Amino acid sequence: MKVCYVQSGGFIGALKSCEVNTAELGQEEAEQLEKLVRDSGLSQSASFRSEQARDLKQYEITIEDDAHAICVEFDDQNIPESARTLLGFLQKHARAG
Repeated sequence: MKVCYVQSGGFIGALKSCEVNTAELGQEEAEQLEKLVRDSGLSQSASFRSEQARDLKQYEITIEDDAHAICVEFDDQNIPESARTLLGFLQKHARAG
């Protein structure tokens, strides 16, 4: 499984991203990521963005496995509650640029 993460926007407009592949992680961390993806409730492509708030951080998470790929977009006001832990994991791996 591969998970790509991009954070953009916010007041400063900084860009952070990462690509995390379970094949390149240790077993424990790979299992943790797989569980976070399962528990996130992100199972189909969707976009949850507020039209009124321009200075919000925006997030894009793409999840790819052998069967399919999905892309979910949301902003600070519309983070799915079930996806917050996955978002935190990805933010720890993200780097500027």
